[in-house]
Amino acid sequence: MRSYKLVFLLVFCLGFLENIEAKADSEFSLLVHFRKYSHHNPFQKGTPYQKKVPAIRLDERTAVALLKPGEVPLFAEIHPEESAGRKAYFQKVDLDTGLGIVLLPENFGKSKKASPIALLEESAKTQGVCSPFFTNFEWGSLEFSKSILPLSKLARKENQDGTRSFLFSGKKVCGFTDGTWNAGADLLRRFYQSRFSSSSPFPHPGFSAEGSLTPAEEDYYFPKGSVGAVVSEVLPGIGPMHNLFPGDAVLSVNGTPVASKQKQVLYDILLSKGGSYLNSGEWVTLSLYRDGRKREIRYQLRPYNEDSFLIPESSDKIAPKYIIAGGLLFTELTHTYLKEYGEKYKSSSDRKLVYLAESYSKKLHPERSRIVLLSRAFPDEKNRAYQEFQDLILESVNDKVVDSVEGLKAAISENKDEFLVFRFSGNKLAVFDKSELKSLDERIKSLYSLDSLDNIR
Repeated sequence: MRSYKLVFLLVFCLGFLENIEAKADSEFSLLVHFRKYSHHNPFQKGTPYQKKVPAIRLDERTAVALLKPGEVPLFAEIHPEESAGRKAYFQKVDLDTGLGIVLLPENFGKSKKASPIALLEESAKTQGVCSPFFTNFEWGSLEFSKSILPLSKLARKENQDGTRSFLFSGKKVCGFTDGTWNAGADLLRRFYQSRFSSSSPFPHPGFSAEGSLTPAEEDYYFPKGSVGAVVSEVLPGIGPMHNLFPGDAVLSVNGTPVASKQKQVLYDILLSKGGSYLNSGEWVTLSLYRDGRKREIRYQLRPYNEDSFLIPESSDKIAPKYIIAGGLLFTELTHTYLKEYGEKYKSSSDRKLVYLAESYSKKLHPERSRIVLLSRAFPDEKNRAYQEFQDLILESVNDKVVDSVEGLKAAISENKDEFLVFRFSGNKLAVFDKSELKSLDERIKSLYSLDSLDNIR
């Protein structure tokens, strides 16, 4: 009996070591260089920082890396411990899911330290060697992400910061995990196959639906004998704006009845077909019930993005936009701008801005594409009267409504009047003589060692 236990222990250890060896062979670390920008000081170059992220090679020149959603990498180094860490560049990054495609150096495959090409698991998550990683299935969002993906939720959260790692079974890559969710290798494959496209392959429904309805609400929203999901929010730039509205009852998708009040059922028929997941760009048709009538709308599935939001989470594709005029620093209001006031930003920052950010989260504005703020002033004797101005919403320049930082730059450059009049919320004004404005801006630029007075191209 004792010898049987020893044999079992030996077999177990060998299997465990095989998994470790396979993981070490096919996975390697990249030292990725980033630059963190300040939304309160967008004129600064940004603070550089580096960290190691896991990657696997999927062909001779291409690897997929696991980044944190929202991070914009500059470049990566392979084997940085060597005297000359070779550089690798990112071909594509999906900011919302945090997946990145890396172009490896031409001679990477000939290096002694080159990792072999990874084997992505082909079989379904409910069977085969990878099934232990996927004990359940639901549509959800990875940590710090908004994309709706097919995931398996862990019974217990394994980390708080969303650190990611690949999942292995023997020599096969089963997918990756962020400590809260396990994502299958099919997501890695779909992203790899989209490497020559600029957009994400992972579509978002474009709207949110409410499944928890009382019997009285069901009678109100649905025709007798029908069930489905009621639209609670439509996301601008993603969903079918102006065709779909809160309160619409979704009865079927592409002819398939929703037949359930559960949001998971709706996502399943909206984002997949015949056992395969739909990619961004595919068309769907919704059958609706609105105001006592049945209707149909057709729209194209798009990935999650915040380009059309009045107040986005952050401007994370590039440095936050800004322009300095008369020593006044203008930028755009984002949730990240407010959060830079600290954990208690809701009480420490301007309450009106917090109210706007909460009220217009994921919404359009009828007149503006962004809210432009006077963040603060660079002190000079010529703007002494406005040096206490801070966190004011810019309404107009010489009575021309300003809808973005780009619009502000155009309003200043195209103005033909003798004076520039900036009108802010609270009926506050800042007035500059245009003949003196250029010399004031040049003095501000020199005095505060600014590289540029704006980053609008």
